[in-house]
Amino acid sequence: MLRRTTVLCALFCAWTLAWGAAPVASALAPPSSGDPALIALAGQVLGRSYRENASVAYIDASGTRFANFGATEDTDYEIGSVTKTFTAALFVDAVARGEVREDTKVADVLPLQGSPVGDVTLLELASHTSGLAQFPMSTDTVVAVGHWVVASNPFTYDRDTLLQQLRSAPLTTRGSYSYSTVGFALLGQALAAAAHTDYPSLLRDRMLVPLGLSQSWMPLTAADLPANVTRGFDVLHRSQDPWPLDAYAPAGGLRSTANDMSTYVRALLDGTVPGGTAMDPRWVGDSYRALTWSIVPFEGRDYTLHGGATGGFQCTVVLDRANDRGLVILTDTIGGLEQQGLEILAHTPM
Repeated sequence: MLRRTTVLCALFCAWTLAWGAAPVASALAPPSSGDPALIALAGQVLGRSYRENASVAYIDASGTRFANFGATEDTDYEIGSVTKTFTAALFVDAVARGEVREDTKVADVLPLQGSPVGDVTLLELASHTSGLAQFPMSTDTVVAVGHWVVASNPFTYDRDTLLQQLRSAPLTTRGSYSYSTVGFALLGQALAAAAHTDYPSLLRDRMLVPLGLSQSWMPLTAADLPANVTRGFDVLHRSQDPWPLDAYAPAGGLRSTANDMSTYVRALLDGTVPGGTAMDPRWVGDSYRALTWSIVPFEGRDYTLHGGATGGFQCTVVLDRANDRGLVILTDTIGGLEQQGLEILAHTPM
């Protein structure tokens, strides 16, 4: 029988090959509303790769401008790993409230005593230095990634199953930066436990409601989704079912709109997001890093950036903090957005 790691590598190779096999095409829905100049620039950049629909928001001191392609400011998207920026802010906020410390260990708040991950601190989770892999190396994770290859939601595990997956998870790179989705899922569950609540309630009460993000929501299971929920497309242009992420929701389960995400970006720039200092750079290595945010040089400026993807959606947030401006792109089609976000923001006149 193949070792688990061999099977997992084979599945990831299959997934990578599927991405590489996507047809080269250029399609973007016609503009449906927005600022003409932003429509022209965003349409030119986003139209280089296949997209179904997209919403772009440019935010600066004068206000917000939108460019919608087959969508509106109220179109609902999955934002994927951009959810991690909310979880990082909740961590900083929880430290300020005295509910946890940066050196609080996972086993202090969750029943993971005696496991390697139980000794990991919350700061290590928030900074992607816990040593956890991107996903836990377990039999059910192999099955999950197999679902991803065939284009279905791989993250349908409840909290108890997530903790069970992590009890035997090795810490292979502890102390070094290694992006971990399961690490942020665990961080969110730990913060909720410390606050004696569940993660969606924690997010709603401390972030979404105070910031006025009334169009942002977090379904945990398929039962939470309305029949008319928006669906996206993968790199092969296949229609995708939504991805409610259950216990993995703190790492990528938020759904939002261009309206709400532009409000979020404005609050990040204004410093009014609870725990918003999570995006301040704290480490210098190959690049500047913050708590899950990356600081990326591009055309002579440093940009603060985070992207996210699910089975059928892509999102990126790019901030030019030095010039008090930012950009959000949301699309219902998979395909790299970070470079495109940098290009659009850098070339939008100030």
